[in-house]
Amino acid sequence: MKRYIWQPIAFFCVGLAFYIYFGITWNAWIQNLPHIIGYAVICICLWWALKKKETYKHN
Repeated sequence: MKRYIWQPIAFFCVGLAFYIYFGITWNAWIQNLPHIIGYAVICICLWWALKKKETYKHN
């Protein structure tokens, strides 16, 4: 499996685990929602950058 696929997915799963954990323990679902959305955008940007790097490396 390509690095640009598994690495952003792994980072997002870890971030989602923190979001769920703190949502349960601190009852902070709504307060942390903008953070998880921003984190998802960062993971998408990471995926895009790694994909571009992979295509430039092979050319």
